[in-house]
Amino acid sequence: MKGILVGMGGRGQSWIRVCGRNPEVELVGFVEPVEAQRRAVAERLELPLGRAFASLSDALKAARADFVLDVTPPAAHEAVALEAFAAGLHVLGEKPLSDDFGAARRIVAAAEKAGRTHMVTQNYRFGPAPRTTRRLLAEGVVGAPAQVAVGFYRAWATRPGTHYTTMPYPLLTDMGIHHFDLLRYVMGQEPVRVTARSWNPGWGWHAGDASHTAFIEFSGELVATHHACGCSVGRQSPWNGDWRIDGPGGSLTWEEDQIFVTREHPPEQKRREAVPLDPLPLAGQDALLAEFVAAVREGREPECSGRDNLKSLALTFAVVQSAREGGRPVEIAELLE
Repeated sequence: MKGILVGMGGRGQSWIRVCGRNPEVELVGFVEPVEAQRRAVAERLELPLGRAFASLSDALKAARADFVLDVTPPAAHEAVALEAFAAGLHVLGEKPLSDDFGAARRIVAAAEKAGRTHMVTQNYRFGPAPRTTRRLLAEGVVGAPAQVAVGFYRAWATRPGTHYTTMPYPLLTDMGIHHFDLLRYVMGQEPVRVTARSWNPGWGWHAGDASHTAFIEFSGELVATHHACGCSVGRQSPWNGDWRIDGPGGSLTWEEDQIFVTREHPPEQKRREAVPLDPLPLAGQDALLAEFVAAVREGREPECSGRDNLKSLALTFAVVQSAREGGRPVEIAELLE
């Protein structure tokens, strides 16, 4: 499959390397509107300058491609996706789907109308801990879970002047989408209602709120909490976060990217077991790209399709809305209707 990559920043360069490792993918065009950046990256990665373009329109005229890999800022996703779909191309787009929920819905509708495959790069769910945990829960390792606690504490987005340090709810919108998507994937349930509060610690470096607590109610009896601080200078949690899932048979925890199943009551049933992570042929971005290619070739909906990802984005937007409104409970259906 031949692709055009749009956005040659740091994340775009990472995707160039990922595509280079996949024998089924060839990037035939690279788009970056800033000429100095375009030339510098092309030179550093030894890309042919004749394949580097200032716009997607120019790339589409010069190169025959099957898909667009969109690594632009969220505000640009709608324009890139709609142009790609109009040209008959599939789209693999970076998360979040958009920074505007209306735009996200229009992107998904355009993909369906064009009959093109659309996938969002929720790479966290392609890691071994989430995959293994989903299997273990389905096997009933702790019984039917009733509650989940996720903690995330990082010195995050430390470079001054980036949009991460100036946007209103940076951690919620950029990192939160990873964990909220993971909650849906790992637990296999859909959220229905959220309550959230956010704040900004005095020592932090973000203009917007970099800390929050969210209380999420799911369709069954499951509830989840998500606690986060994006300016933590103490112990740093893994990027997946620290997870604890409690059920009638004990707890399942993620501890430094290891999985433990623990039971301490009653004493005669006490146990603590480290569970090996399921071996995966590919993980992260590599697995995500392989899933996209397979979905296009098999004519099926991919995991993390735009249609499905709207639900993760709705949860994220609902948490932001609740935090903005001082903790008002927000129904997910308010966004999805």
